Amino acid sequence: MMKKLLFIPLLIAMVLIAVGCGNDEPRSGTRNIVLSYADWGDDEINQALIDAFMEEYPHIRVELRKDITGTGGEFTLNLLNAQAAGVLPDVFAIDNVPTGYTNGMLLDITEYWDADPDTDYVYPNIADTAVYNGSRYALPSFQFIKGILVNMTLLDSYNIDLPPFDWTYDDMYDLAVEIRAAGKSDYVFGIEGWFGDLDFEAIWPTQDCADTGYQTWDGEKFHFTSDAWINAYERKLDLYDEDAVADYDDDDLAEMGAEWPWAEGYVGMNIEGSWMFWMIQTMLDEHGQEVGFWPYPGGEAGQFPPTILDYVVVSSQTEHPEEAYKLAKWMTFGREGWHTRLDVMEEQDDIIYLDRFPVADFDDVWERIDPYIDMVYGLRASIDLLEHSKPDVDKWLPGYKEFWEWVEDNEYWDDIFEGNISPDEFAPEWEERLNKMVREALDEED
Repeated sequence: MMKKLLFIPLLIAMVLIAVGCGNDEPRSGTRNIVLSYADWGDDEINQALIDAFMEEYPHIRVELRKDITGTGGEFTLNLLNAQAAGVLPDVFAIDNVPTGYTNGMLLDITEYWDADPDTDYVYPNIADTAVYNGSRYALPSFQFIKGILVNMTLLDSYNIDLPPFDWTYDDMYDLAVEIRAAGKSDYVFGIEGWFGDLDFEAIWPTQDCADTGYQTWDGEKFHFTSDAWINAYERKLDLYDEDAVADYDDDDLAEMGAEWPWAEGYVGMNIEGSWMFWMIQTMLDEHGQEVGFWPYPGGEAGQFPPTILDYVVVSSQTEHPEEAYKLAKWMTFGREGWHTRLDVMEEQDDIIYLDRFPVADFDDVWERIDPYIDMVYGLRASIDLLEHSKPDVDKWLPGYKEFWEWVEDNEYWDDIFEGNISPDEFAPEWEERLNKMVREALDEED
């Protein structure tokens, strides 16, 4: 059910309409178009991209909308408010494509995508996302890499060897236990989870079967009752039982005198996304901790880097769909936009880590990216595997977000972690429920 909207005051809406999808008076017989753009990214880089776009297309003026604030879900809620006021940006980022589709915010851009020869360069496993019943409603913008940050200083202090880059998830499990055993008296843990959860079940099956996607998604349904998914979930619970997963209470932090144990050097490994690369220099400068980024460990089928995708969409309210598509492409996967982004980064005085990567295989773009890769120790090992990446489904698969809300509402987590229910017991219900919710949501997209 659509959430209740928080309507923007009428006065603000009237002001914003002037920023939105209007036309200037024609100048010298040339049609002048006004577009607007919004995302939660860096304003300086966004403005530089917009300036370069307007130089390339002088008949189009683009305004960077800063009134839609927040990130992720908060940003999307503010987009819904703008939609209700009739002032959606012509082009904008969104954290959940199905939310935008269900609420009628998104334009079907299939004809523009299909006519664009550059879309042939988008990696197939990424190009296949955000397409519903043959119609495309979003452009993939960036892929972030999910990997393992390893505290090399901490491992050295306990005389523990660094893992090889071609390690396995069994190696990661054993290393977490080894670190905890060596550092337990010092409040040291082996590993910190992904947003507080190890989520092995989301990734390990993808490493055991070349055709298995994120959370066992095969393009049509999920397979939680598979041995691979159940085994991964069980191993996750085992590692918690080994007391190797970072878990600090207030008393621990007070005795340690710590505020952020990972950053301060108390945890050996951290499952993280590449957007956290900024932390590498901070940990070195402020805490003397040298950190590297290891590829996510592989399994029986090899190593397939998990990636997290972002999306940009064209508004259903735009009056200039073709030009809006050109702007969306420029701000996302387009070759020219990427060169502009790298131009801006090269002009920075401070150390700037490249934390997101192209979704299209343009050789000239990757050549310019190459110097940034070795700024993060170990990153090249993930980049070398990136053509085999397996993207998540979180932001584009209808019904997926709602399923996890259902799990939360039914209070599964306490029963699972208290050992009252095992993965082989709840997997059948979860699989049936998730597949039903996704199937029904996809049918609604017809």
